[in-house]
Amino acid sequence: METPFRETYALMPPGTDITMYIVLTPFAALFIYGIYRRLRFYGLETAWAEIFRDIPKRLSLMARYALLQRRVVEEKVAGLMHVMIYAGTIALFIGTALVFIDYDILRLLGGSLLRGDFYLVYEFSLDLLGLAFLAGLSILAYRRAVRREARLRPKLEYLLTVAGLLFIGVTGYVLEGLRLSINPRGWGGFSFVGYALSHQMAAIPGVDTRLLLYQSLWWSHALVAFAMVAMIPYSNMLHLFTTLANTYFATLRPATPGKMTTPFRLDEVDPSAEIKLGARKVSELSWRQRLGLDACTDCGRCEAACPAYAAGTPLSPRMVVQKLKSEMWSGGDRDWFEEGVLEEDEIWACTTCAACVEACPVLISPLEYILEARRALTLEGKLEKRKVAMLTNLARFQNPYGFPASERSSFLEELYSMGVKRADEVSEAEYLYWIGCASLYDSRSREIVRSMVKILMAAGVSFTVLGDDEICTGDPARRIGEEGRFQELALANIERLKKVKAGKILVHCPHCFNTFKNEYTDFGLEMEVVHHSQLIGMLLREGRLRLSRPLAERITFHDSCYIGRINNVVEEPRQVLSMASKDFVEMARRGRRSFCCGAGGSTYWYEVPRRERESVIRLEEAVKTGARTLVLECPYCLQMFNDAVRIKGMENTIQLRDISEIVAECL
Repeated sequence: METPFRETYALMPPGTDITMYIVLTPFAALFIYGIYRRLRFYGLETAWAEIFRDIPKRLSLMARYALLQRRVVEEKVAGLMHVMIYAGTIALFIGTALVFIDYDILRLLGGSLLRGDFYLVYEFSLDLLGLAFLAGLSILAYRRAVRREARLRPKLEYLLTVAGLLFIGVTGYVLEGLRLSINPRGWGGFSFVGYALSHQMAAIPGVDTRLLLYQSLWWSHALVAFAMVAMIPYSNMLHLFTTLANTYFATLRPATPGKMTTPFRLDEVDPSAEIKLGARKVSELSWRQRLGLDACTDCGRCEAACPAYAAGTPLSPRMVVQKLKSEMWSGGDRDWFEEGVLEEDEIWACTTCAACVEACPVLISPLEYILEARRALTLEGKLEKRKVAMLTNLARFQNPYGFPASERSSFLEELYSMGVKRADEVSEAEYLYWIGCASLYDSRSREIVRSMVKILMAAGVSFTVLGDDEICTGDPARRIGEEGRFQELALANIERLKKVKAGKILVHCPHCFNTFKNEYTDFGLEMEVVHHSQLIGMLLREGRLRLSRPLAERITFHDSCYIGRINNVVEEPRQVLSMASKDFVEMARRGRRSFCCGAGGSTYWYEVPRRERESVIRLEEAVKTGARTLVLECPYCLQMFNDAVRIKGMENTIQLRDISEIVAECL
């Protein structure tokens, strides 16, 4: 057998190679212009200095999430489908590049690449990965056009893209079969798909007929491929490039979705300066945020994970990103709210639980766009009365409830009678126990504090409280978009904390935990922050706390979004509950994939139009486990589920308890 080699243009008329490049030129020009247009929209000239920073870390992110598709493969069917399309696309791209190198460069230099064993491996690999490519596309076509999965929008652009790619893949094999039927080669079996088809093609009468069919199909294959490449910058296929870029620059985002940006420092800003906050136009987004819009593949994973969407609110994080993306592509710079690009109701429906951020396979944060839009609306005073009332309460009473300090006096006196000391009464303590607004004013949430005091004293932990000096951390203000009010409270709290002789802050409220840990650091707070589930777990592991009466009843656990997903405290509460109960079971959605109770993002303080409460959906999930007790780690979750139990009439079906109450009972 002669040495195997690649036959390029063997069955095409002389001069086809020149004609092909002439035909390719306008398609290439369209592609290049489209890329230029996209780069102009991003404003990447301001980002040039960022490209060469933190290169190892950024390449690692890009490799994990874009190249290896870590989050994509978490869904079995969709992950397998995408990997097959992805692998096939890369293989076809490499294969085409090798043909270009072999014919257009090495041939002119008297060399050859696609010869011998390397060529045989090349042919076999392309046939194999081409099958994976077609299989993945077939699954995608089935999901979109036949099953019409709710998450996958039946958009004409997407269907045409799938059809075009299927055409390229199928005609490639048909061309291979026709070529081998016209010009058989001893090594043809390595192109195993084309070789099998060649036997069927041989049934077409007349070599000339087959040759004409081959040449006609060759040009249609090439023209569709050229058109698909040219359309990349104008279609969803652009994500082939933008997902790589977005994952590479992901380090420019806050390290956690629980941290909002600090656009100014209230204690440093010039009082006469005009403050610009948030975004109402595409031009007011950063270049990185615009890049994030183009990286969206419209896969719908954020929407499927969103509790506000599941509850029937006007919000879909996918549609927020897609609408802003369309606005950017239109080249306009319209006011999102005045022109109806976004609706205020969808922005206010967000619970800031970050489920959308966790779900996105290419590290886009829909939450960023929502929070920036809130800041812009709040800056212009676009707030209904309940939001205004909450902010007024923070200004007048330093708590969102609007209760005067006298409302908590009797509870504080009760704590003092239990032996709790105020910070100004002790010379030094290991922990400052931050009680938080919910547990200072809500009678049910006060049980968490009583249980924690019992636990701390039983373990001999040195701690103190601020007492009457404790005010709201400002989380509700910042999540609603009122940056000034948040910073007023933050700066006041930090001044108080600097005077306390304690090395760590202990909190049981996830929102206080997140604010201290992730946001106060921008204002100079350097104290270690510990959630009560973490501390209880540590005390049990060290033997400073012993459980003598584990619960016999079945219990299940609800992860708070701001502790579990946003701050990755997942294992500690489970370790505690495994020790505290003989029958601890998990809900289907747990850990970083937990489902929000509906209280985050300040939505606790105003009414959101919805079909069903998030807390009711979650409560029903808990009941399905057969558990008699739903264990919580957040006072706001406790309040939301109390309402859900009442609404569903489940008072005799399931009880609600904080993790500290479970442990305190087991002592």
